[in-house]
This record gives sequence, C-alpha cells and structure tokens, in this order.
Amino acid sequence: MKTILKMAVISTLIFFLSSTLLYAGNGLRDKIITAVNSSASVSEMQLEKLINSYIWLAKEENLSSNREILLSVILKSNLSDKKIFSYEIEALYAKRLLKFEQAKRYILKALDETPQQNSRMIRLLSILALIDTDLENYMRAMESYLIIEKRLQNLHDTSKLISNYINMADLYIKSSLYKEAIITLDTAHHLAAQQGRAQMLVDEHKAMAYFHLNNLDSLNYYTDKANQIKSANTSNTHRLKYMVLLLQKDKRSIDEIKLLIDNANDPEKLCTSLHLAQAYLLFNQAEKARAIALKLLSSADLKSLGQMRCKLFNILGDACMKEKKFALAALYYKRATDQAALNTIRTMKTGSILNYLKYDEINKKYVVAQENLAVRQNYFMLCMVVAGMIILTFIFLYRSLKMKKKYDELMFNKLNSEISFINSHEIRKYLSNILGIIMVIRMSEDRKETYFEFEQALFDSAQNLDNSIQNIATKLNDKAEP
Repeated sequence: MKTILKMAVISTLIFFLSSTLLYAGNGLRDKIITAVNSSASVSEMQLEKLINSYIWLAKEENLSSNREILLSVILKSNLSDKKIFSYEIEALYAKRLLKFEQAKRYILKALDETPQQNSRMIRLLSILALIDTDLENYMRAMESYLIIEKRLQNLHDTSKLISNYINMADLYIKSSLYKEAIITLDTAHHLAAQQGRAQMLVDEHKAMAYFHLNNLDSLNYYTDKANQIKSANTSNTHRLKYMVLLLQKDKRSIDEIKLLIDNANDPEKLCTSLHLAQAYLLFNQAEKARAIALKLLSSADLKSLGQMRCKLFNILGDACMKEKKFALAALYYKRATDQAALNTIRTMKTGSILNYLKYDEINKKYVVAQENLAVRQNYFMLCMVVAGMIILTFIFLYRSLKMKKKYDELMFNKLNSEISFINSHEIRKYLSNILGIIMVIRMSEDRKETYFEFEQALFDSAQNLDNSIQNIATKLNDKAEP
C-alpha cells in the first residue's frame, strides 16, 4: 500500500513539473509569435526584450530550452532580419556558457548580415564589445564603444548613450583602470541627471570601482544609493553586498557570493567565481580556493584569457602558501610570472587602452584645430605609444622581479627547513653518540681496552656525521650554482 502511495505521489509531482514546463514553454512561444507578427519597429523592440529576458538574464537550466523555442519560431517567421536575430541569440547563449570565441563568431556573422545604417547595428556592436571585453581584447572593445558613442551622439539618443558609458566603465574596471571608470560614470551620471532619470546602474558600477580601490566608505555610500531604487534584477544587489562584506573581512561574504552563483542567472559568472576563490583564501579555506582555480584553469574556453589565468595562478600559489606547500607555491608563482610576461608581450603588440583613448581625444581636437598637421601629430602619437609601452614594460618587469624575489624567498625557506632538519635530527644525533662514547672511555678503568671495544662505533658515528655535513654542503652548493 505504501509503495503504491509513493508511486502515486511521484507520478503527480512529475506530471505537475511537466505541465509547468510545458506551460512556460507555451508562454514564451506565444510571446514570440505575437512579437514576430507585429509591425517592424514593434517586433524588433519586443524581440530584443524577449532575448534579454530569456537568454541574457535567464536561469542557466532554462537557457537551452529557451534558445530552442526562440530559434524555432523566429526562423519559421517572415521576418526580414530573422538570420540576424538567430545569430544574436546564439552569440548571447554561447556567452552565458563562457564560450566566448564561439559567441564572437556568431555576433560577427550577425554584423556581416546587418547594413551599416540599420538601427540594430548599435546593439550588435555593443554585444561584440561585451564579448571582446570577456576575451580581454580591450582595445577592440573600446573601438566598438567609441563607434557607438559617435553614432548615438549624432542620433541624440541620451538613454542609450548612458548605457554605452556604463559598458565602457565595466571595460575599465575589468582592465584595472578604476579611476577612468569613475570619470566615465560621472559623465553618465551628468547625462542622467539632465534627463531627470534614476542613476541606479551608474551608482552600482561606481560602488564596484571603489571596491577594487579598497575604499569601503565610498563603496558603502554608492551601495546605499543604488539600494534606494528597487530593481527587478537582484544580481548586482548580491554582488554589492558581498563586496562590502569582503572589505569588512566578514565571513558572511562567502555565503552571499554562493547565493549569487546559485541564482544561476549571473551574466558575470566568471568574475563571481574568482571572487569566491579570493574569499575562501581570505578566510583560510585554501583547499576550496584551489579547487575553484583549478576548475577554471582546466576549461578549454578560458585558455586565451591571459590576465584571468595570471590571477588564478596567483590564487593557487597563495593557497599552497597557506598550506605550507612551498615548492608547489613556487611553481604556481613561476607560472603566474610566465603568464604575466606573455601578457606584457601581448600588450606591447596591441598597445594600451589609455594610449588609444589619448590618441582618439587628441585626434578629435586636431581635426577641429589643424588638419594640415597630420604628420606631426602622428609622430607625436607614435612617441606617446612608444613611451606608454616602455612604461608598461618597466611596470611588468618590476612585477616579475617581485615575483622572482618571492620565489627565491620560498626556495630559501625550503632550504633552511631542510638544513635545520638535518642539523637537529642527524648532526646532533651523531655528535651525541661520539660524545657519549668518549664519556664512557674516560670513565672506564682500562681506557685502552674500552677504546678498542668502542672504536668501530666511534668511527661509524664520525663517518655519519661527516656524511651529514657533506649533505648540507651539497645543498648549499646547489643553491649557489643557479
């Protein structure tokens, strides 16, 4: 009877869940059908909202089914831009799964299908910039944002211009240019204030910038401002809360980060995982931090992210240090150093964002002032780029030297521990044996006979003592040779 009752309950639950999922799927399908059958302008706006809701901000477990429903309806429709919409869906879907290279391929296909004057060009360029930011192609992302900025200024579209500045600030934060992020957000704030609009996203991003600057007072101030406005998306609310707790060195930050990860609709999942690993390190949970770092490093989709890999290798090194695994820590710090060197070479080849922005700003002034000084300005900008690369080279060289110093200190500590062990457990042991034998010989009535009796033991102890001293000398020589 009990078995039959259990089976009935399980069947009811399965039926209920299936019905719920079917209803949700039918609800989305109906919304898409309504959107594609509307007028062109209304259809485009509704589809963008649906893609945002059901791909960009959807829970991860619903992504696959949402994608299939969206694609099936759109591709069967008579929309003129249906291929562009399908590529956009595929790009955002791949981005959510951290498949950034695949996402970029799809968004480039969408851009190839889009005429230059099409209104969707700005949205697609914005998505491309977000993907390039994830791929650490910061120069290309900035190029896209500057193109968008010029177009929106010509269109006098202040609302989208504010969003573009917020995305630019996100790029600055991810490339560690926090002060530039704050300046850009001030521009967005000024535009929003002119229109009498709420500045929640501006305040949230300012709070994040101040978190990276370790400024707890400013972080609290802008977090409070952002929380005064209710938002449908709670991801940033959780993010700001754990950032405050991290700077306060409050262990509850770990639970807050886990809440955001479990929410499964976090578009910044990679950064959130990195912060969780850093939080585990802060509160001496080195094993958990190491597990997260190793999992991220093992992902084939993240192999091209040089700066992220450098941070993960440093986390592994710090975790091993806390566990007193000095040799392993030295290995991971060495890998972090090697990755930093590769990042330096990449930066030297592509240039820095600051140099690019300085170039763009000066070029604008130049076009207005003197068009006939192109050769002189190009020479000036070349000098600036070269100077910037030299400065960056020295900065990364200095960081590399600091890592090398840390590596040498680790190896010295390891050698010191080994020599201390030999000294305390071997040399003192054999020396005590020799002293003991000499004491017995001195106290005996017939010293000569006693000496012959203990001669072999005395010789063995002396030989072992000599071997231990030679062992120390060998270790010191091995340390000196490199």
